[in-house]
Amino acid sequence: MPNASQKIAENVLLLAIARVSMALALPTIGLLFWLYSQWQDTRLDAVQGQIVEAQQSASEASSKATKVSDRLIAVETKQVQDAASSEKFQNATLTRLDRVQDSIVGLSNAVAALTATLQGVVEERKAKNP
Repeated sequence: MPNASQKIAENVLLLAIARVSMALALPTIGLLFWLYSQWQDTRLDAVQGQIVEAQQSASEASSKATKVSDRLIAVETKQVQDAASSEKFQNATLTRLDRVQDSIVGLSNAVAALTATLQGVVEERKAKNP
């Protein structure tokens, strides 16, 4: 008489299930690997999209930095030109003010001379008309 383990081993249904599971083991492993690789591809595509966005942002930032640099150079150049122009204007203004001051001194001397002359004339007339 066969014992219980022999009965289980000889059971046709169990034999069929065992053989089917062995036959399906490799395709199941293949399917799982394929699903995993699809998931990895999806993640890789997402990362590549982020890399492309980062590259575009970096390119735009570089372009804007170049434009800002160009504008800064233009502003600095204009500032230097304006400072030179302002200094030239100030020097010209000071020169003109010096000339005006010299003219005022000359006029003041002329007025003093005229005043002295007029006083001399007045005194001379007083001396003639006693």
